[in-house]
Amino acid sequence: MTITTIEKEKTGVLPELATNIQSGEAMVFCPKCKAIQSVFIQDRRLMPTRKFFQSGHSIYHDCGSTQPCRIYRDW
Repeated sequence: MTITTIEKEKTGVLPELATNIQSGEAMVFCPKCKAIQSVFIQDRRLMPTRKFFQSGHSIYHDCGSTQPCRIYRDW
């Protein structure tokens, strides 16, 4: 029998991203309402976006979620 371990996924903290996105296009995913959108990041800062905002090093959706969005490199 094999036991598989599952690592917890890193959430939207910009300096600790596995993909190390400092500038460029990325996808953000809200864990509460499942919204997904392409955004632009410049020098680890979210460019002005209509429904997403940055607080500290995390990006949040305006649906009221207390969890930061997950950030993925846009391929």
